[in-house]
This record gives sequence, structure tokens and C-alpha cells, in this order.
Amino acid sequence: MDLQEVFLQLSPRLSVRADTRSSEGKWLHKYTERSLPTKPLRRPYAVYLSSAFGGYRWLCFDLDDKRGDVGPDLATLLRWLEEAGLTYVLAASGSAGGRHVWVAAEALLTATLVEAIAVAAAKRLPTLDYGLLKSRTGAVRPIGAPHRNGRRSELMSPPDARRAAALLTPATCGNGSEAFTRLLLIIGAVPAREDIRPRTAARGDDARVLDDELGPRLAGTPNTLLDADTMALLTRRPAADRVSEVCASILTKLALRRWTLPMVARLLGDQRYRQGGLLHLTTAPGVGPLRVLLDTSDAAAKLERQWARCVAYAAKLPVLDENPEWTETIDAVVDQVARVQQAADACPERWATESGPADRAALDLHCLLALRSGRTRINLDIRRAALATGYGRSTMHRALARLALDHWTATADDDGPAGTYDLLPVNEQHPAFTHVARGGTQGNPPPQGAPRSPLTSLLQTRLAAGQADVFSHGRATPTHSGGLGHHAGRIYQQLAEHGGRPLSLAEVCARTGYAPRTCTRHLGRMQQLLVATRAVMTVHHECPTCQAAPGDRCRTAAGTVVRRRGADQHAARRTLTAQRSGTPHYRPRPGSLVAAARALGAHGRLAARARRYAIEAELYHWWRQEEAWMRAPKKGVRTGVQTHPDQAALVLTTLPTQPRRRYPRGPDGRADHAAARARIERRIATA
Repeated sequence: MDLQEVFLQLSPRLSVRADTRSSEGKWLHKYTERSLPTKPLRRPYAVYLSSAFGGYRWLCFDLDDKRGDVGPDLATLLRWLEEAGLTYVLAASGSAGGRHVWVAAEALLTATLVEAIAVAAAKRLPTLDYGLLKSRTGAVRPIGAPHRNGRRSELMSPPDARRAAALLTPATCGNGSEAFTRLLLIIGAVPAREDIRPRTAARGDDARVLDDELGPRLAGTPNTLLDADTMALLTRRPAADRVSEVCASILTKLALRRWTLPMVARLLGDQRYRQGGLLHLTTAPGVGPLRVLLDTSDAAAKLERQWARCVAYAAKLPVLDENPEWTETIDAVVDQVARVQQAADACPERWATESGPADRAALDLHCLLALRSGRTRINLDIRRAALATGYGRSTMHRALARLALDHWTATADDDGPAGTYDLLPVNEQHPAFTHVARGGTQGNPPPQGAPRSPLTSLLQTRLAAGQADVFSHGRATPTHSGGLGHHAGRIYQQLAEHGGRPLSLAEVCARTGYAPRTCTRHLGRMQQLLVATRAVMTVHHECPTCQAAPGDRCRTAAGTVVRRRGADQHAARRTLTAQRSGTPHYRPRPGSLVAAARALGAHGRLAARARRYAIEAELYHWWRQEEAWMRAPKKGVRTGVQTHPDQAALVLTTLPTQPRRRYPRGPDGRADHAAARARIERRIATA
């Protein structure tokens, strides 16, 4: 059965939205309206979720992998749907890692209820793209429809297409309106995720949005002086696929500077800006890269809509530059992190021990979180640290303890939450400086005011390389899929950090602290799996004599090309070529990490670990809720609403919170943790 035909037959409107091609034959990701076809289209297209009057026939939760890790959010969403008694269909969206969760309704749902569900879920699911559930024109590609990258949306659960068609049909899905109200209550009972950085609370009165004769704007005095980046965006014509993105960025920057609508409207009087960053306000999409010029009235109306939206968005943004505490402390934090990293690089043999890669990964993660939060005191959960570094929770626990013993970090001694560590400053008494005396790289302290962005990018690249499944620990056994090991991963991290140029074997040994024999063995295994390749360094080199650039011929002092005995190079350049041709150089191949992990049988280890940790966290929170309920005062026996697996579904439209789930207990009345874990494992999807 073709599920595309099911969507077309049940479409709430007599039209669909289809993608258009460019003159080069590429999909523009620009959907236009067209009549409802009788057969599925062979191009990317989307069906509407609601009717023209606003009633929703389907809810589609779009989890986008570009926003983060989809796995935990998918497990949480499916648990909510099952607790609410809703049936669903799970599909791969066509993009790498994206998921679509389709939920049909027996009767059309009101737009107010759907928007409330979308907003509540978005506050708790970072990867949820909830815009299509708030818009009257929200449309999604049906299951089986092609994607612009060549893939298709594929059915995942249930695997039977006929069963999926029944769950997508309003008459047979079994999802009443009261179940969606129950879903909203269940989502609202879960605390929303907290942001790391302060938001509108740091603004005070400046967060207020004024709406008067000057239009919507942020309260405060306008700052008319524009920086070089904003002027560059204003004066340069954006790419054809980034016209709206650049315009939104400019309007948000102007809103943060307290500009008003008439001030922005005066910018449209300059042709440089109309044809530059504000091109989206005066034109509409045309055929291919061409734009259709709008009338003056249409352009003014479009400016008002876009400006109001960007002002509302700017009011919710964190204001780090205006926060005195952040401004005063971030420079000190960046300088301390730079010193710690330089001291760690000065003693590579410290991280070349058996536990060294785990210790360095824990230190890098602490430094990265310090740069992101602007403070050196970090609350680091061992499971979160394990998933961020690619190690197990026990390994991370021991690594954090070893860092504290070596005075890289210290456990906070206050009454705060557990797992709180302080990043200690590096001075001349630090153990790392004992290696500097033997000729390390820590001879000079790092400069004051070290840049924050390069440090953050470096640490992110390093930790991302260590998360690859191909570098998992251990050899393959009947119960364990082995990888290349974390020592090989540490060597690959150095190659990835210097991806712009290949590293010689001597440089790899100096940066990692391993012996040449060890580096050669790990690099040889990575070469066999095409994770790293040996670079050829024998063709183009700079000339030490005449300073000729690589690829240029050597020239004499008079400027003529060297022609000496048939050679067009100086002797020093030929000697350099001979030396480099005998020295092996290596470069990384990031695109082969997944294929290498599949070849070793280690693919999916990090995902399985994330699922196991999610189960453990869910089990812990469930037991804590049970303990809180047992200690709570009770006026009578069995008061309150309780549920069990065999109980019929309740209509919870009048309940302020979700019902308490009974914790499994044995015949003797004691808690049965094994049964609770098995129940959570059945509820969390394996996808």
C-alpha cells in the first residue's frame, strides 16, 4: 500500500505545496500552491495539516537533527503520546537523522489547542520545529514523498503499511479530542528546560516592547552607529537562498539597537540597501534566482510584518554584552582556559598514559563549558560528560577524580548540587610546569584577552572527533563490538584540528606524547579503514633561496627563470623536496568515520549508550517521585488519581497535573526496580 495515496485521499484541502526547480535542475526548497493531484508527485511536495477554516486533521511533530540530538527528544515525545493514549506513526523525514511523528485525530482539532500543544512541547524538546503547527499554512511531506537531497520519507513504526494507514485515517485511528487535551496536560506537567544564560531578567525595563506611533520597538535610546559587520550585510547582495535569512538578521540587529520603524523605512530609500541586505523587503521570489519587484504599498506592509516579528524575537534574546557581570568575567575566564589548554599541551606524555585520553577529554569538556557559560564553576553530570566525550560514565567519574588529584580541577566545597567542579588556575607551582623546564611549549604565558571563538571551535572539533563510534574502546568479542580505541582517537583529534595541512609523523608524536612505533601502528590501522590517508608532499614547496611560492619556478636576482643544467629549481629547494618526500605526512578523512565504524561493527555504540542512560535517568526520577509520594501526608487511604497498565484511559480534562504512575512492587510490597526498568525500556523507542 502506498501511504502517499492515503494522504492525498484524506487531505483536508484541495491543494498541495510542491517544490520548484532552478534553471540548473536543482530543487530550490521553495514550495508553491498547486491543485490536489490524483497520484503522488515525483517531486518534493507537502500536504496541509489543517483545512482552510483552521481545523487540524493531523499533528506532525517534526524533529530536526540540525537542532541537536533527536534520540532523547523522540523517546520523550513517544512516552507522552503513549501516556495520553494516542496512537502515532513514526517516519524518517528524509534528512539524515530527522524524524516525523504523525498523529491523526477523529475530529478536526481547533488551532488554539494545537498551538498550545506545539508551544508547550517546544519548550521541552529542543529539536522540535513547531512552526508548522502554529501556521495556518503548515504543510509536511507525506510518508514516501521524495526529499530534495534524493532520499524519501520512510515508514519506521509500525512496519506494516496497512496498519500505518489505519492509524493515519481519522475513522480508525482511535484518537479522540479528549486525548489531545490530556496530552497538553501531560506536557505541561513536565518542567521546561532551563537556559544556561540569563535572558529577559537581565534586561530589566529594556525588555519591554513599546508599540506607539513609531511602531513596535524595544524601550531605550536608539544607537544609530552601525558596526562594520552590519554595514557589510546591508550593502552586499545576499545569495539567492539566503535573502530572507540576511534580512531577518539585519532587522534583529537594528531592533537590539533600539531602532524604530520609520528609521528602518528610511533605509529603503537608499538603492544600496534595497538591492543589498534589505532585498527581501522590496521583492518577492521569482523564477530561479530572479526576484519580482513589489509595489510601494506591498513593500511597506511587508516591512511592518517583518519588523514586528523581529522586534518580538529580539526581546527574548539574551543580552550578554549589556550584562556587567558577563562582561567583567568573560575575559578572565577565556584567559584562564587559554592558560589551562597551553599548560596541558606542554605535557603531552601526561595524556599518553592508559587513562590519559579520558582525562584530557574531561578537561577539554570542562574548558568548553566554562567558555560557553562564562564561569569556571561547572555542574557536570557524569552521564552528560560521558555522552559529550564518547566514554562511559564510570570512566568519566574516575577521570574527573584524577583531574582533581592533579590540581587541574577541584570539587566545590559549598552546599550546592553534586558534581560541581572548579577549574583551577595554572601557575608556576602547577605540576604541568615541571615539563616546561625540559623544553615544553609553555615557556611564555598566553597573551591577555585571548579570543574566545577560536578556543571554543577548537574544543568542539576535538570533542566531536572523540565521539565517533570507530574510536570506541576494546576489541571485538561475542558481546562487545570493538573499535580502534581512544588512543587512536586522540591521534585522530590532532589530525582533525590541523585539517588544513597534513601532519608529519614527528609532529604527531610531539603533539600526542606517543612513541613513533605507537603512532605508526594506530595510523596504519586508520589507513586500512580510510579514516586517515598518507599525504604526498613531494611536488610543490617554497624555495629557501629566492622565496618562490609553491608552484612557482625559481628565479634569479635579475628576475629570470633559473635554467641550470636542465633544472628550474635551486639546490636548496631540491634538497627540501627530497627531505619531505622521505617524511610521511597524514591527513584525516572525516567522511569515512561512519563507514569505518560499520566495518568494525561498532556503529551505534554511542546511541545505545545514550538510550541506556536515558532509561537510568527516567528510572531514577520515577523512584524519586515515588519516594516523595510515600513521604507526603495523606488524609485518607488511596487518595488521588492513580493509574496502572491495565486500567482504562481516563478523561483528564479537569485535572491540573498528570496522574501518578504507580511504581511496580513485588508480592511483599517492596519496590521492584527490575520491573520498573523493563517497563521504561518498553516505553522508550529503540529508534
